[in-house]
Amino acid sequence: MSMNWINPEEYPFNSFLLLDDHFIRVIKENLQGLESKKHLGIALAYNPAVLWYFSEKCPECKNHFEGLVKEVSKSLSKDEVRESELYIINLLDTMIVYAYPEIMDELTYITGWEKERILSITDFNDKKVLDLGSGTGRLAFAVAPHAKYVYAVEPGERLRYYLREKQKKLNVNNLFVVDGTIQSIPFEDDSFDIIMSGHVIGDDYEKEYQELCRVLKSGGYIIDCPGEDERKKDGPIQEMLELGFEYSHYESKFGGDVYRYWKKVIK
Repeated sequence: MSMNWINPEEYPFNSFLLLDDHFIRVIKENLQGLESKKHLGIALAYNPAVLWYFSEKCPECKNHFEGLVKEVSKSLSKDEVRESELYIINLLDTMIVYAYPEIMDELTYITGWEKERILSITDFNDKKVLDLGSGTGRLAFAVAPHAKYVYAVEPGERLRYYLREKQKKLNVNNLFVVDGTIQSIPFEDDSFDIIMSGHVIGDDYEKEYQELCRVLKSGGYIIDCPGEDERKKDGPIQEMLELGFEYSHYESKFGGDVYRYWKKVIK
């Protein structure tokens, strides 16, 4: 789903050559509608380097992507091809900003967010904290001055590089950047006092929750604290409530609805 984070006209389709296998897998799993598959097939057929890269970087996705291009006409005009490219770039604008961390870090959902939104949920002092899907470190750098250690788990290689450079620039010595995903967190059981994320939980609530609980100490907190935008929502996420999360709501400075969720887990 597009977040309207970028102007698609400003980006070449080759931007997808900057993605890691995790994000390519997400594209395969999430673009299942007929319209989106049609446009992705056209864009890949006329950008063979991207098709090759997707297939080599994520071998289990190869048959899927190659299947999308089989029926694509070889006589489409440049305008028709670009229309499909723009459709996919717009639809996957989050993937594009993951490839350009310096742009991601200037988005209003990050710059318009205040660190008290996370710090007010629980006490971070002297805690061992996990930030899942850290991105450019919105949450990680907010809590680092208070926590004992912060582990920023991020599957994107370019984002991990950006996090490490930002860490050096800000002279943050208690933050550690690690490759990983919410589906398979690279830490032992009962490792953390607090686990936090934003815009990460939601592909499979129950399985993700179980994995979060695995690495969380008994009595620890799981927190979902998203950034700010203009999007209106119908209410809190029911799946989070069914898992026992508490929540609070506020209106962002851009007019959107923001829901924060937290749960103290007793094992």
